[in-house]
Amino acid sequence: MKASRFFQILFFLLIGLISQAQQNIKLYLSKDSIIVGEQIQLKIKVPKLANKQIIFPAFKDTINSNIEIIADKKELETEENGIKFIEKTYLITSFDTGIVKINPIIIKIVNNGDTNNFETNEAILKVKPFVLIDTIPRDTIYANRAGYIVFGKNGFKKEIEQYIPDSLKQSLPADSLQKISEKIKEQLVNVFSSQLTQNTGIINQNDILKIVEASELKMFIVDREGILEEHTVPGSVDTVFVKEFDRVIQNQPLFTVFRIKDIEENLLNTPFNFKEFQYYLKKYLKQYWWIILLIIIAIVGIVYLIKKQSGKIKTQILRIKPEEPAHIIALRKLEEIRKEKLWAKGQIKEYHTMLSDTIREYIDKRFGINSPEMTTTETLEALEKLKSISSDNILILKQILELADAVKFAKYQAMQHENDLSLDNAFNFVNNTKEIEEISENIKKLEAEIEVEINETKETKDNKENE
Repeated sequence: MKASRFFQILFFLLIGLISQAQQNIKLYLSKDSIIVGEQIQLKIKVPKLANKQIIFPAFKDTINSNIEIIADKKELETEENGIKFIEKTYLITSFDTGIVKINPIIIKIVNNGDTNNFETNEAILKVKPFVLIDTIPRDTIYANRAGYIVFGKNGFKKEIEQYIPDSLKQSLPADSLQKISEKIKEQLVNVFSSQLTQNTGIINQNDILKIVEASELKMFIVDREGILEEHTVPGSVDTVFVKEFDRVIQNQPLFTVFRIKDIEENLLNTPFNFKEFQYYLKKYLKQYWWIILLIIIAIVGIVYLIKKQSGKIKTQILRIKPEEPAHIIALRKLEEIRKEKLWAKGQIKEYHTMLSDTIREYIDKRFGINSPEMTTTETLEALEKLKSISSDNILILKQILELADAVKFAKYQAMQHENDLSLDNAFNFVNNTKEIEEISENIKKLEAEIEVEINETKETKDNKENE
């Protein structure tokens, strides 16, 4: 009995050591954002256990199809908070722009001939196209109050999706799936609420629920009193200096973002090309159309006076019709997307790209917000400032653009119902925010009429007589 009891205790101690090792195995990057081809360090830290052999993966040239290994450095022994670690460093780079996911890496620990496999955490690397980074100024955001860092959870939507298998989604009706999702969300909220209170001291349930429903791009500083301040981490982020539940003090840097100069400033230092010509032409046509119209009228007048003196002039009316309203163009394009059914052909990325581009062009023409050149977050923030846009329409737009970003940049495989929802939301957003029909009808009636007089020379008279 005593021997049996001893082995049980030894077994549980071993399980405890293994679970502790699993929790402390860390994978991290020296930077979370790089320029194409830039080299950074990927490090794996494993707790050093007595009489245990640690085997790191023997990569050849790549970690995955997007990450290339430049160098494989020797293992080093380090110490942190009294705990000894074995640290392995790889020098890596990537030549694929966008968001690159590094899946958990398997570490083997050998104990008395038995091998146990452990996984590191996953990591996300943002790879940006080549730009002259030194010419782009940066803005660093600082904490105004002392407290703890917490990020928004987006209603635990991703977690809920992972908990419900596809087979269950296909077999159960929508109302049953909704009830299951609500139960899972309730459990996740309870666990998170307990964890949040334990790490930060916050007990205000309203503030906790606000954090739960907030976008993952939202960063909060909290303490026992509740939410002290909140920030939005934009898509143009360079470096985030803090992690969840970190303690920060006043004036501590939180993250750094690129502050992109106006396009005129950047283009002054580069050779003039056709794209710049297109940009300036479009800009000046939109801004100074009335001057161009006056020039046309002046030219027509001069031509009229010249021809009037050389013969008889016949007058014709040239009508210049105004541009179609933005919602008419957008609805026509959306209907074409619906008929084309790209998602049914497996072209999910192309489908969401066309959908996103159509909505962004509509926002540009309808509200004068240059959405095609802005990130999703910048577009939503610009629209929120308009009193004419309701919060419901902002949420509809957010679903369309965020799903399109996930499909285009994170290689997310959207489900059939998500594809349909994005298209329906696109129609709803345009119809809900279009110009008032009465105003559009008045605009249609306003047609500029220009009299163009054609000179009748002797030659034309002779031709008429011969006919």
